[in-house]
This record gives sequence, structure tokens and C-alpha cells, in this order.
Amino acid sequence: MAKKKRNKFTNIIEYVPLRIAVWFIDAIPLKVSLALSKSFGLLVWWLLPSRRKLAINNVLLASITTDKKEAVRIAKQSFISFSMLTIESLAASKLITPDTFDKYIDVSEVSPEVEKVLKSPDNGVILCSAHLGNWEISGHAISFWKRLIAVARTLDNPYAQRLLEKRNPRRNIEIIAKHSADRGALLRPLRKGMLLGLISDQHATSHRVLVDFMGHPAWTLTSTARLHLATRCPIVCGVAIRTGFMKFKIITTGPFEFEPTLDREADIIKITQTMNKELEKFIRQYPEQYLWAHKRWRKK
Repeated sequence: MAKKKRNKFTNIIEYVPLRIAVWFIDAIPLKVSLALSKSFGLLVWWLLPSRRKLAINNVLLASITTDKKEAVRIAKQSFISFSMLTIESLAASKLITPDTFDKYIDVSEVSPEVEKVLKSPDNGVILCSAHLGNWEISGHAISFWKRLIAVARTLDNPYAQRLLEKRNPRRNIEIIAKHSADRGALLRPLRKGMLLGLISDQHATSHRVLVDFMGHPAWTLTSTARLHLATRCPIVCGVAIRTGFMKFKIITTGPFEFEPTLDREADIIKITQTMNKELEKFIRQYPEQYLWAHKRWRKK
């Protein structure tokens, strides 16, 4: 279904404060920007009681803790973490370069096996990730090793989209629209030896299966499984965890390869469930940096 054309005046009204905000962020020291983003995260925490309640309930539902006070603390930190993400991502394109990579990115927990497939110019790789830590930084960092094709939703406002693309240029990253009509858009990069990044931890409304996530049935995207079966490209699970001021640790598991059987649907369920379990390990280890304010366990 084609998007409804937006009113030009509405686009301008949205664009102007965004442009002012980006200018302001660029004009002040990064440490000040991040401090303000933390305060903004707390403000959103108090201004959105329904999302606050949802985040707390999700922490408890996932059995991260049984203590309500601890659940509140984790959920609040989650809001702060999400608020910091935008500032960190805007800064990353300028700060994190080939010359400064080691200063900001720790890859000590990336196994030799994963590093080998990520650095191989000939083999495509599927990167399965989650809304944990800073997923924008994870893509930026890994793109230094292999060209990354990222699936993302473009902004409805074309002025805002152009502003962010200009302000935050992608060094070795290409963005594919989330709902692209081109069915081969995800297959071609893999067959050319590129890295395809998929974030698959949120509720899926199509191309999905019902599998366990954090102890409860959850509708989950099957894209990772289907692409793996179609291309035989290995799967790597990975995230970028915040460890300090503009410092991040890349943690990965894999590479995973599954031998297909005669039951394709069973294979899809098995692969999707395995990826959920791998992402769950990361989330349980760093719950304060996970996006809990999302309706993950919907019935439909």
C-alpha cells in the first residue's frame, strides 16, 4: 500500500525544530549533549506513564527480576539508554574512523570464527541484532569490516530524512527500505558477499512465526531464517553495548549454519527460535540497555 502524501506545511513544521535541535547538538560539547539526553530520557519516563508501566511490566514478565523496585530501576535506565542513542549515533560518524576505531570500539569478545566471516570479502553474512545497547553504532562499527546493507524504515518527512542523511553520512552502509517492493533487495547483497543487518526482536505482523522469547510466545520475523535457507550464508548474532563515554563493546555469537531438512516450515521455526535464544542471552546480561517500552508479546 502506497504511503499517503504528507502535507508540505506539516513537513516544514516538523523539520524546523529538528534542524534547530541538530544545530544545537553540534554547537555544544558532546559530554553536555549526552548529559542533556539523559535528562530528556528521564523527562520522557515521567511524561509517558503508559509506556513507563509497559516497560516495568515487560521487565517483570521476562523474569529479569521479581523485585518491583529493581524492575523500575531497569526500566528507567532503559529510557535513558534509548535517549542517549541518537546523540551517540550522530557523533559516531565523525568520531569513529579507521584511525580511531580502537579508541571507541572493543572487539575483544568477537570470536576468531565470527571475525573471519565478517572480514571475508567473498561470503555474505546475515547479522541478527536487537534493540539493545546502540544498534546504530554496531552497524557503523561492523561496516569497517564488510559493507553493510541495513533494513530500516525511512522517515515520513522527506526534509528530515535528507537532513539526517547529510548530517550523518554512511561510510560503508546502504539502507534498504523496510517495506521495499523489490523481493530481491535482500538476496542480492548476500550473494555479492555483503553483510545484511536485520533487527528482529520486535513484534511481527507478517512473515512471522510464534516462538518463545524471554519465556513467552512471541510473533517473530522469519526473515533471518528464510534468507539463510535461500542463500546458505552464515548467521551472526551481535550487539554493541555501551561501556563508557562513547565507548562500546561488540559482542557476538555464531557463526550459525543450519542444515535444511525436507520440512521447510520446521526449519524456519528452529532457526528463528535459536536466534531468539541468542538475543535473549545478550538482553539478560545487559537489561538496562534494552528497549523495554515495546508491546512485544501481543496476541495478534
